[in-house]
Amino acid sequence: MPPLYIKPENALKRSEELLALGTATSREQAFENLFEVFQSKRFKMTPVSVLEPIVLKFLDLCVELQRRSHARFALLSYRNAVQTTNVASVETVLNHFIAQAESRLTSATETAKKEVEALPENPTVDDELPLQPSAMLLDTFIDNTNDRERIERRLIGPAQKACYDAYDTSLDICKGNDRLELVYQSIAHRAFKFCKVHQRKTDFRRLCEQRLRKDLANASKYGHQQHAINLSDSETLSRHLDTRFLQLETAVELELWQEAFRSVEDVHGLVAGKKQAKPSMMANYYEKLTQIFKAEGGKQTAVFHAAAWARYLQYAERAGMSNDKAPGCVLLSALAVPLGDVETKQRLIALLNLPKMPTRDALVKDAAAKHLRRVHPAIRQIYNALEVDFQPLKAAKILAPVISSLPAEYQPYLPALREVVLSRLLTGLSEVYDTVSLSHVISLVQPFEETAWKTDMPSLEKFLMTSASRGEINASIDHVAQSLTFTTPVVDTNRLSNLAVCLYNTMQYLNPAPIISRSDAFAAAIAQAEEERKTAQHRRAVVIKRRELLEEANIRRVKEESTAKAEKAKQLLEETTRKEKEYARQAEKDRLQKEMETTRREEAKKLAESLAAKGALKVDMKEIEDLDSNQVLALQVQHLEKEKREMADRLRIVGKRVDHLERAMRKEERPLLADDYTRQKENDKVAHEQANKVAREEAIARQAAEKGLKERLGRMLSDYMEARKEVESVHAAEFEKAREAAQAKIAEEKEKFRAKVVERRRKDKARRQKEQEEDERRAREEQERAEAEAAAAEEEAAREAAAKAEIEARQAEASAKAEERRKEREAERAAAEEAAKKQRQREEEAEERRRARAAGGGAPVRAAPVNHTPAPAAVGVQPTLVRPAAAGGWRDKLAAKQGGSTGTASPTPSAPAPVPKHGASTPANGDAPPRGVYQPGRGKWSAARGGASGGGGTPPPSSSTRGGAAGGGGSRW
Repeated sequence: MPPLYIKPENALKRSEELLALGTATSREQAFENLFEVFQSKRFKMTPVSVLEPIVLKFLDLCVELQRRSHARFALLSYRNAVQTTNVASVETVLNHFIAQAESRLTSATETAKKEVEALPENPTVDDELPLQPSAMLLDTFIDNTNDRERIERRLIGPAQKACYDAYDTSLDICKGNDRLELVYQSIAHRAFKFCKVHQRKTDFRRLCEQRLRKDLANASKYGHQQHAINLSDSETLSRHLDTRFLQLETAVELELWQEAFRSVEDVHGLVAGKKQAKPSMMANYYEKLTQIFKAEGGKQTAVFHAAAWARYLQYAERAGMSNDKAPGCVLLSALAVPLGDVETKQRLIALLNLPKMPTRDALVKDAAAKHLRRVHPAIRQIYNALEVDFQPLKAAKILAPVISSLPAEYQPYLPALREVVLSRLLTGLSEVYDTVSLSHVISLVQPFEETAWKTDMPSLEKFLMTSASRGEINASIDHVAQSLTFTTPVVDTNRLSNLAVCLYNTMQYLNPAPIISRSDAFAAAIAQAEEERKTAQHRRAVVIKRRELLEEANIRRVKEESTAKAEKAKQLLEETTRKEKEYARQAEKDRLQKEMETTRREEAKKLAESLAAKGALKVDMKEIEDLDSNQVLALQVQHLEKEKREMADRLRIVGKRVDHLERAMRKEERPLLADDYTRQKENDKVAHEQANKVAREEAIARQAAEKGLKERLGRMLSDYMEARKEVESVHAAEFEKAREAAQAKIAEEKEKFRAKVVERRRKDKARRQKEQEEDERRAREEQERAEAEAAAAEEEAAREAAAKAEIEARQAEASAKAEERRKEREAERAAAEEAAKKQRQREEEAEERRRARAAGGGAPVRAAPVNHTPAPAAVGVQPTLVRPAAAGGWRDKLAAKQGGSTGTASPTPSAPAPVPKHGASTPANGDAPPRGVYQPGRGKWSAARGGASGGGGTPPPSSSTRGGAAGGGGSRW
C-alpha cells in the first residue's frame, strides 16, 4: 500500500508545531516530516509560493543538524522544479542557505571568543602534587594556548567546514546553467571572500581545482546542450574573467603562488585569441603576472617580470589607468635582468602573449625608447651609467649617490641591479686585464660602502662563484696571491696546425731553399749525423755529472730541511701553546661577558613580562631585549602617562559631546512638552472612559452567567448529596480494612526491630570492652615513652644553656666594639659639621659683599655669623610660625603701610622700605619676621624668600633680583 500523501502546507504546519516543542526528538521528526515532501511524486506540481517556505525551513534544519547530503538533494529537486518558471526563487533559496551557514559560523566564533576570554590568564598549578603520570598529564593540558586551540577546533572548525560545504553545494546546483550564471558568479565571489578572511588555503585549492576549473572545462565540453554557458558572449566572458581575476587576487593575498599560476593559465585560456577582453582587464592580468613572476621565479624569471611590466603599461595606457611609477618600473625591471642567456620557457611566453622569447637587450632598448623621458631622474642616470657610457673604473662613484636618492617604490630592484653592475664591472676588467688583485676590485666598489650595494670580500667571492656557475664570467680566485685571474677557453688544436701549415708555406714562398745534388745531400747528412752523435755523447756525460751534483745537493737539502723542520715544529708548538692560552683567556672573558649580558637581558625581560602581565607595558618583547631594567621602567612610565593623557582627552571630548547633545535635545523638546501633555490628558481620558464602559459590560454579563449557573446547580444538589454519602460509606469500609492490615504489619516490624536492637547492643558491649583493653595498653606505652623523652630533654637543656652562655659572651664583646666604632664616627661627623659651618659662614660673608657692591651703597658690611646649630631646648621640636601683631585697627595698618620709609630711593611714593637680610640691621621694633611666614601688609610672602617686599602683594622675584639687595619694590614690579 503506498504511503499517504500529505499536503505540503500541512507538513510545514506540523513541522513548525514540532519545532515549537524544542526537543531533539521533535526536531528530528520535523526534519523527517519535511523530507517526505521532497520524496513525493507530486513535488513538481506544487506551486512555488508553497514550496519556497518549505525549502527554507528544511534548509534551516539541514544546517542545524549538519545534513549536507539532504540539503543537496532538496536544492537539486527544487531547482529542477522551478528553474524554468522562477529563477529568482532559486537565488533566494541559495542565498538563504549560505546566510544560515554564515550565521552559524558567526555564532560559533562569538561563543569561542567568550570561552577563550573566560579562561584564566595565569592557570594555577599545585606544585605539591606528587610527580605521577596523572600530575604530569595535568601539567601538559593546563596551557591556555592549547585550551584556545581546542576550543576553536571544537566550535569554529565544524562551522567553517559547514560554511564551505554550503558554498560548494550551491555552486554545484548552479553549474552549467546560463539562467543561474549570475548566482554562480556571486556565490564564487562570496566563497573567495570566506577563504581569504578565514585563511582557508586548503579549501581555496579545492574550490579552484575541484569546482571552478572543473565546471569551466565541462561548460566548454557540453556547450552544445540547451541552456549551456556560452563563452563566446562578451558579457558571459567578462563575468568569468572577473571571477578568475578575483580568484587570482585571492591566491596572491593567500601567498598560494602555484594556485595563482594556475589561475593565470585559466585567464589566459579565456582571453587567448579573443578580442572581447577590455584593456583594463588585461592590464589587471599583467599586473598580477608581475607579482607572480617576482615571487615565484626570482632571477630565473626576471626577464618575464620585465616583459609583464611592459605589457601592463601598454594596456594600462590604453585603459587610462597608468600611474607615474609604472614607466620607472618598466625600465628598472629591464635593467635588473641578469646578463647572459636565459632558458626559454614556452609556457611563460604563451602566458605573456609574446611572439618569441624576450631578451634583456630588446626590453631595455624598447623601454628606453618609449619611457626614458618620463622616468625619475635617478633611473635615467642609472640607465646612462649602465647602458650608454659604462666606465668600469668610475661606475661606482657615479652610481653611489644615485641609488641613495632612488625613491622607496623602486628599492626592491636594487639587489638585482647590484649584480648587473658587478657583472658589467668584472666583464670590463676581463677585457683589459688577465689578472687583477682583489684589493683593486674592492677599491673600485668602495663608494658603495654607505649604500645598499655594500660589497665586502665574502660577498664578492660569493658573487664570483655564482656568476661562474651560471657561465656569465670565466674567472678563478687565487687566495694565496689575493688575485683574480680571468681564464680564456681552450684553443682548438686543429686551428693551430692549420696556422702552422699556412706559416710554413708562406716562409717557403718568401725564402725558398737552394737546390743541391743527391751525393752532396748524402755527405751532408752523414756529417750532420756524426756531429749529432758527438753532441749526444757530450750531452750524456753532462747529464751524468749533473745527476751526481743534483744527488749531492738533494742530500744536503734534505739535511737542511730536516733541521729547519725540527726548528719550525718547536716554534709551532710554542706558538700553539701561546695561542691556546690566549684563546682560553679570551673565551673565559667572553663567557663572563655573555653571562653578564644574559643576566641583564633576563632581568629586563622578566620585569617587562611582569609589567606586561599587569597591563602597564604594551610593547613588543623583541624591541626591549637590548634594554635594561631602568629603561624598561622608564618605558612603562611613558606608556602610563600617554594612556592617561589619551584617556583624559577622550573623556573630555565624550563629555562635551554628550553635554551638547543633551542640551540640544532639551532645547528642541521644550516647546513640545505642553502640547504633548495636553494630548496625553485627552488620550488618558478617552482610554479611561472606554475601559470603564468595557468593565461595566463585562461585569453585567458575568453576573448573568453566574445566576444561570447557580440555578442549574441548585436543581442537582439533592442527587449530589446522595451520591456523596454512598461514596463516603464505601471509602470508610476500605479505610478500616487497610488500617487493620497496617496495625498487624507494624506489630510484626516492631518485633523484628527489637531483636536487631538487642543483637546490636550485645556487639557494642563486646567492642567497648576490647577498646578499653587496647586503651590501657596504649597508655602504658605512652607513659614509658614520656619518661624516656623527659630524660633526653634534661640533657638537651643542659647543652643549650652552655651554648647560650657562650653566645651571650660573644654578643657582649661585639656590642662593646660596636659602641667604640659609633663614638669614632660621631667624632668624625662633628668635625665635618664644624668645617661645613665655617665654609657656610665664609660663603655668606662673600654673598653680603657682592650684594653691597651690586647696590653701590658704600663699603661692604661684614655679616654676623649665623648659628645653624639648633638650641638644646629646641631639639626634636617643630618650630612654630608666629604672626607679628599689628598695632591698632585697619586704619592704623593702612597708615603704616602708606607711611613706609622716607629714605627709599624709588621714585614711587608708595614703595615700601627695604627688608634687611642676614647680616643687615633689624627693624626698629627688633622683631625680625621669620622666614617663609605670611606677613600682612608685606605681600604674599616675607622678604626672607628673596627680593624686596611690595606694599600690596609682591609677585615672585625675577631672576635679576632673586637673592639681591632689597630695593623699593624693584624696577619690574
